[in-house]
Amino acid sequence: MKKSTLTVLLFITIIAPSLSQEITIGTENKIYSNVLNEERIYYISTPDNYNDTQAYPVLYVLDGHELFKLASSTVNFLTNRGFMPETIVVGINNRSNRDRDLTPTKTDWSPSGGGAENFLSFLVDELIPEIEKNYKTQSNRTIYGSSLGGLFAMYVLYNHPEVFDNYIAISPSLYHDKGLLFNHALKYFDRPSTNDKKFVFLSLADEVYDQMRINFRSTINLFKSKANSKNIRWNYNVYDSETHETSKLIGLNDGLRSLHEFWFVPFYQRDRGIEGLIDHYKLLNDLYSFNNKIEIPEHLVNRIGYNVLREGKPDAAYSLFKYNVEHFPDSANAYDSLAEYFERQKQFKEAKEYYELALKKAKEQNSDVAYYMQSIKRIEEILKN
Repeated sequence: MKKSTLTVLLFITIIAPSLSQEITIGTENKIYSNVLNEERIYYISTPDNYNDTQAYPVLYVLDGHELFKLASSTVNFLTNRGFMPETIVVGINNRSNRDRDLTPTKTDWSPSGGGAENFLSFLVDELIPEIEKNYKTQSNRTIYGSSLGGLFAMYVLYNHPEVFDNYIAISPSLYHDKGLLFNHALKYFDRPSTNDKKFVFLSLADEVYDQMRINFRSTINLFKSKANSKNIRWNYNVYDSETHETSKLIGLNDGLRSLHEFWFVPFYQRDRGIEGLIDHYKLLNDLYSFNNKIEIPEHLVNRIGYNVLREGKPDAAYSLFKYNVEHFPDSANAYDSLAEYFERQKQFKEAKEYYELALKKAKEQNSDVAYYMQSIKRIEEILKN
């Protein structure tokens, strides 16, 4: 496996034109596929707080050459604001082999098509094992595809539902080969119930091709009549003001929000402090079939702690900051947040104690200590007066 870093360069020209700062999005990787007899490119990004003590669900993005950056930034935004779990994002480059990879049959529109089964074998036998060998993953997998990528996602659901748990198909090309996939859907829904516990999100933009609308409508009607009996949680949307291209953005956002509709911690639970978060995460563990327990992340506790502190709920804030100190004892930020809490409560001796602990942890980790030293100096000046 070969890796190279994908970065965006942010150029700072006002103060120092020659300085630049790298913002890392993810890594580009190459893997040789014995199934496809060719080298394949894929991209991967991990959560900001990724560590091997925690397992993460994985989002697999088709047409990753185009949609990986979009997916990574969307996941990062929703994760940091508590709307979905921290997630590993994997983008598969389909630039050179798109028709072949993503269609189940050859047609006049896709003369090089028909390679969906082989491409799926590459994912199942080679790429997914590579990801799960090198990263700490949950057993929960989501596939996101648009247009032909959406067609492929639905093909996998109907024919190999065990591969992914969740399917996000944006303006899927269900008209392919005279709507052949609808027959696959009928067979899938006619199978004996297997309690699949799948999630499916479908969407359609303001498409100019009538067959796209007709086949989408038929699929939606089928899901309305059959999905509940298969224990499929599903949702759909029609974006009359979006194009085939722009729906890729809003569709991914809505698909992830719908998939994780219960993830966001309700405000009444936030007001209860750490007990509310503990109860909410117990609910999440009951709802999601992850192979590892879903832990309460430090950054979320910290964010909610500051929110309730600003709202004038110091007891709730204290319980949250105290939880982080107890559960993340090596985090300088955890001690710093509790110190700031004490400072705002004018408990300056306690504030100094925890700022000093934050400084100690920062030194142990060779992190920047200037901020903590300034905070200690500020508190010492207050204690003198």
